[in-house]
Amino acid sequence: MHFFPALFFLFLLFSTYSPCIQAASSPTIDELGSGYNTIVDENDQIILQSGLVLHVGDQYISEDNTLYEIVTIEGSLAKARYIDSEPTLSLEMELITVQGAADNNQPIIAIYHTHTDESYIPTDGNSTTPGQGSIMQVGDRFSSRLKEIGYKPLHSKTLHDPHDANAYQRSRRTFMKLLERQPAALFDLHRDSGPLASYKTTINGQDAAKILLVVGRQNQNQATTLQYAKKIKATADNTYKGLIRGIFMARGNYNQDLNPRSMLLEMGTQYNTREAAEYSAALFADILPSIIAPKPLPASPEPAATDPLISGTSSDTKTTTENPAPTVSDIQDSGITITSILSIIGAVLLGIIVYLYLSTGNWQEAKNKLYKFYKYEFTNFIGPRKKRND
Repeated sequence: MHFFPALFFLFLLFSTYSPCIQAASSPTIDELGSGYNTIVDENDQIILQSGLVLHVGDQYISEDNTLYEIVTIEGSLAKARYIDSEPTLSLEMELITVQGAADNNQPIIAIYHTHTDESYIPTDGNSTTPGQGSIMQVGDRFSSRLKEIGYKPLHSKTLHDPHDANAYQRSRRTFMKLLERQPAALFDLHRDSGPLASYKTTINGQDAAKILLVVGRQNQNQATTLQYAKKIKATADNTYKGLIRGIFMARGNYNQDLNPRSMLLEMGTQYNTREAAEYSAALFADILPSIIAPKPLPASPEPAATDPLISGTSSDTKTTTENPAPTVSDIQDSGITITSILSIIGAVLLGIIVYLYLSTGNWQEAKNKLYKFYKYEFTNFIGPRKKRND
């Protein structure tokens, strides 16, 4: 008899914790421990160099919006075939409007770091600094710029070291805590690996680090997240050409199965300076208002009159605009008018009078019967209540 309650409890437990179970069941290496991979096209021209682990079927939208798919991998060299070319990615995606969870209607932008050890050699002397990776300082710059332009940043510096196959399982718990604040978007800031030439650029006369957007292919939100990434790239291309290096669709989910507006950002390579990466983070923040905007608060309706039935408020009753008190016009619109109500009452009274006349045979008897009803029946009904009140 206790089998079914126990089974139901196990079902609820699995439903609640299945995201963590899913992540823990198949940890994968998503980045190389050292070195980088090179992807070439069918003419052996380099199209991407990255520390991301590659798999056949991974796709890449290059800086010039050419779509490739990896078909073979031999060691650190992968070959990709040309699939399609999009001259320009669409800027027509609907602006994401959200009701900010913070004061003043400011949307929350969540920032975290799965690999909290990643650093920049020219600035820090090492490519990794366990527990103190300068990628978190890049997150600080991103956060400060977001605040300056009207967002409420939520920057988590929870450590997820070591940099191993279980890092995403650990950061997944951080991600789920951030989701409790209902952010408009979430960004996982990383630092890629590769030669400096693949990520170095200059924007407005200042050194910058290119940014690679990464979309996981193993999640139910892939299509939505990819469109979101395309919108980001199109907006950045229109504002800061060369800031976005491209979009890489890799095997894995990168916690994007939990929210379609989660994006992994590779902020330069280990050979960029941290200052260049910080500058790019600020530029990236600048493009977000064209993608994610606060939802305007509804304008307060002008009261039509001081009558509480018309304004929908009263000092004696708690009437809201969602369920306003009925007005005379409301009653008329519903097909019920004051005249019709009086007509119904009159018809009822007339029917009573006619009934009394027919049942007694003359008006005097009808009058006497009505008097007795009032004196005995009606009084007996009202009288006891009066006595109880007394």
